Amino acid sequence: MSHKLGVCVPYRNRELHMHEFIPKVGKYLKARNIDFQIYIVHQVDDKLFNRGATKNIGAKHAFEDGCDYVVWHDIDMIPEEGGGADYSYPADAPRHIATKIEQMDYELKYHEYFGGAVLFTKEQVEATNGYSNDYWDWGMEDDDLFWRCHLEGLTNDTYLPGTLKNQKYIEFDGIKSYAKIPFQRDFRGLTTRSHTISALVRCYQQPEKNSVFLIGDEKRKYVEYPIVRLPGYDYGLSFNNSRALSFTFWNAFNKHNYMWLKRYDKQWSWITAVLDEDNHLGHFYLNGTEVDSKVGLGSPSPLRFDGKLKSYGSNDYYLGMSPSQSDESSFKYFKGDIAKVNIWNRALSPDEVADLHNYKPENGLLIDVDMNNPKTETNIFNAEIKEEDIRVPNSIIPHRVEGRMRCLPHPDEGIVDGKFVKGETTARNERRYVLEMQKGTWNYKEDGIKQLKYELVSEKELTPWAKMLNIKL
Repeated sequence: MSHKLGVCVPYRNRELHMHEFIPKVGKYLKARNIDFQIYIVHQVDDKLFNRGATKNIGAKHAFEDGCDYVVWHDIDMIPEEGGGADYSYPADAPRHIATKIEQMDYELKYHEYFGGAVLFTKEQVEATNGYSNDYWDWGMEDDDLFWRCHLEGLTNDTYLPGTLKNQKYIEFDGIKSYAKIPFQRDFRGLTTRSHTISALVRCYQQPEKNSVFLIGDEKRKYVEYPIVRLPGYDYGLSFNNSRALSFTFWNAFNKHNYMWLKRYDKQWSWITAVLDEDNHLGHFYLNGTEVDSKVGLGSPSPLRFDGKLKSYGSNDYYLGMSPSQSDESSFKYFKGDIAKVNIWNRALSPDEVADLHNYKPENGLLIDVDMNNPKTETNIFNAEIKEEDIRVPNSIIPHRVEGRMRCLPHPDEGIVDGKFVKGETTARNERRYVLEMQKGTWNYKEDGIKQLKYELVSEKELTPWAKMLNIKL
C-alpha cells in the first residue's frame, strides 16, 4: 500500500527559515521516494501564536487532501543527509524523529522530549485528538501530545522484569504515619564508611500541603518529604515537590551533598544510593540505572564529595518522617508506600545494583526491611500494612527514530537563567500541563483537532509540493 505524507509546519515571522526549509526538506523526502505535500500554516491574526492549533490545522487539511499520515515539523529543523531521519509510515505507534540535534551536541533536550518532528498516522491522530488548542505563545504543547500518546498506550513504556506477587508494604498517609528502625550495635559508624542504601517505594505529591514546584511560579520553593532518614543533619532518601527523588548526605565538616533524579509520582521505583568512601564518589540509581544528567533525568552521577563522611552516633533510622523537623512543619511526613529498605556496609557494584530487583546480596547486608519478611526490627506507627502485586515501571518515553537534525539559528524561547523567556504565558502552559493534563483533570478528548475553530483566510501555492494556509484563530 502506498502512503502519502503531510508535512505540517506552524509558521509566523520565520521567512528566512521557510525559504531554507521547503527546498531542503523537499529534496530530502524526494530522494527517499516519499510522496508528500508541505503545509505551511501561517497564523495571520494578532493573537498570541498557537503552535498546537496551527499544527492541527495542517493535519486536518493534509487528511482532507488524501494524506494518510503526517509529520508535525518545526520550521527550524532540517534533516541531515545520512543522519537516519526516517519519514516512512509509522504503522504501530507515533515516531519521534528529531532525536539528535546538532546544536545540542546530538543529545536529547530531556528524556521525554517529543518536539522538533513527530510522525503520526491518521488513526493515531484520531486516537490522541492531536494537539491541544489551548497552549498559547510558547511551551508544553509537545509535552501534552506526548502524554496523550502515553494515555492511549502509544509510548514506549517499559517495566523491570518480573512481578512481586502479594508484596506487602507500609502505607504512609502524609499526616502522622512513620516507622522506626531502632539503633543496633552493628549500625555504629555505618554511614561514615562506604555503604549502599536502597528502597522500593511509591511516592505521592501533597499539593494540599505545598504547591508542586514549577519553573513559572515566582514563589516556588523546594520541599523534601522523607522516605528514609537519619535525623539531625538529615541523611537519606526523599521525594520532593519538584517531582524528583533525592539523596542527601553530609561530610564530617557539615558540608551538604545533594543528588536527585526525576520521577513521576504514583510509580513504584527502586532507588539506590552508593557512597564509595575510598574514592570519594556518590552514585545514584533509578531501577538499577545510574542518573544521566545529559538528558535531564537528574544531577550528575557519580558526584565527587570532599572529606570524610559524617558520623551519626547511635541514632535510630526513620521511615516516612524526620524527627529533627519541628512538629509544626507541614512537610514533616511522607505520603506514599514503602515495600523494602536495605542498607549494606559496602559499596555495591554497578552490576549488583542493576540486579537488585531480582537478587538481594547478603554480603554486608545490615538492614533488611522487606515487609513480606522483615529481618530487621521495624516499629510502625499510625500506618497500615497493605498488599498488592507490584510491577516496577522503568521508563515512559516516545518511540524514536535516531534522526540527526540541524537547527536553524533563532533567539532562545525556552528556559534562560532558570526562568521562562516568554514569562507568564509559558508559566500558564506549564501549570496547565503539570497540574491538569498529567493529573487527569483535563479531558483531552474534548480539546484537540476535533474541536478546531479557525478561519481559512487564503491559500497560496509556494511550489508544486508546498502550500501556505493563511489562518485566523
